[in-house]
Amino acid sequence: MKQAGKLRLALICAVAVTTVTVSYPWNVNTVAGEDIEKYHMEKPTPTRLLMRLISSHTSKILDAILIGDFNAVGKEANAVAENSKTIMNNFFPEGGQVGEWFKESGKDPKDPKAVKAMKEDFEKYLEAVIDASKNIATTAKSKNIVETYKSFDEMLTKACFACHEAFRPEWPEWPEWMKITGG
Repeated sequence: MKQAGKLRLALICAVAVTTVTVSYPWNVNTVAGEDIEKYHMEKPTPTRLLMRLISSHTSKILDAILIGDFNAVGKEANAVAENSKTIMNNFFPEGGQVGEWFKESGKDPKDPKAVKAMKEDFEKYLEAVIDASKNIATTAKSKNIVETYKSFDEMLTKACFACHEAFRPEWPEWPEWMKITGG
């Protein structure tokens, strides 16, 4: 009887210690405000979510190129094209008002000329992304890893990086070695 009581007490203590040990990091982050700070720093806006989706597909394209999975390259490249169309509709809805993101550009969202000018620029870059991603899918059908990678690199430099350089307020300067190589 005494042994069963000691065993029960040891089991209760073990569960309590395990619970505290496992939940401690969660509590520290909440108390220290790290979760709140992270939420405010990276508030999941529709714009960020769509760009993360494009980024995810772009990463998968590179992974698939490197392992020679040309079917996956084509699938992911087509997904980039489709998601790019979604981005355009999200940024500039048909007959709708531009979202909060437009204020971050420093321009007045109620100024139709500013909205039209930015929409034209966005369309130019998104068409470049769509065309380049379709080119990647077409090139992947040849199963030539070098040419497929060149198509991928062209999309990054001529569409993705060019757009981010034009529209992101804090886009980093290109290092000198990238300027020399055309990046």
